[in-house]
Amino acid sequence: MGIPYEKPHLTYDEQIGKLVGRGLEVSDRAAATDALKSIGYYRLSGYLHNFRPVKADGASGHDERLNSYRPGSTYEHVVELWMFDRALRLVLLDGLEQFEIALRTSLAYNAGMLDAFVHHLPDLLTEEFTKQPATTEPDRLSSYDKWLVKYLERVESSKNEAFVKWFAHKYDGRLPIWVAVELFEFGQTSRLIQGLPLGQRRLIAEDFGFLTQKDFGSWIASLNGIQNFCAHHSRLWNRSLVTTAARPKSGEIPELDHLRDLDEVARVKIYAPVAVLAWILGHNESGRDWKVRLRTVLETFPSLPSGSLSNAGFPNDWQQLPLWN
Repeated sequence: MGIPYEKPHLTYDEQIGKLVGRGLEVSDRAAATDALKSIGYYRLSGYLHNFRPVKADGASGHDERLNSYRPGSTYEHVVELWMFDRALRLVLLDGLEQFEIALRTSLAYNAGMLDAFVHHLPDLLTEEFTKQPATTEPDRLSSYDKWLVKYLERVESSKNEAFVKWFAHKYDGRLPIWVAVELFEFGQTSRLIQGLPLGQRRLIAEDFGFLTQKDFGSWIASLNGIQNFCAHHSRLWNRSLVTTAARPKSGEIPELDHLRDLDEVARVKIYAPVAVLAWILGHNESGRDWKVRLRTVLETFPSLPSGSLSNAGFPNDWQQLPLWN
């Protein structure tokens, strides 16, 4: 049990005073106040963290830092880093949108081969997805049951959409899979794909250039996590990911072979899923254009007294790798 939280509320001026007292250089207090008002102290503190020296006797398993900033750290550095991270989130959201729509399309096409209403027919899905868990709880639900509840909630919340109203008017209200995917969230798409028979999962993986559906499934989950961070405006730059993905076998995807050289710290950062997204989208013209825009944003990383793209898992020579050229 930890100690009670007893830190007091601070005015904006007091927040600036706290930062200055810890060694952060603030040349323009009015601009710093505006930043605190529009971004927030706690959000900015996530970017400030790397400007603090590591605490030698910090708690195990935590990146604990001293309550002081390295010499030369300025308020401008922090805002520049926040602006870079925001630009990165926005360009990634664009790429993730392209991937998600293509993924929905592949799901609809390949699952639709089984039946137009495959998502309503658990007998066509895997036993692992549809079986009830081994529990005595009266409301036990299978993974499919949970998926279906959320899907039907999406249908209900979208009942005023023209195409949903039309299917309710002309047909029995059920949406065929190639229509239903328009209502899917990224996570719903990912979970339904994992519930499809192996043959369909393989076909979907092949649509994106992957030789094994298992590897592709892990990358879908990892990209879903990145999208959630972007959609909720969360910090990306030096974040450690909860869901990491399998690395392709050596030689399977030559442009991604370098992912096998990432150390354990870099493996849980954003570089690997960003690299995979760049490789996937690089197979078509719009995706290649997106990769150029992504690289342009990455090259705007600010010059800082502490911190670089390596904090996001990027190799030092990432610009020279075949993937990015």
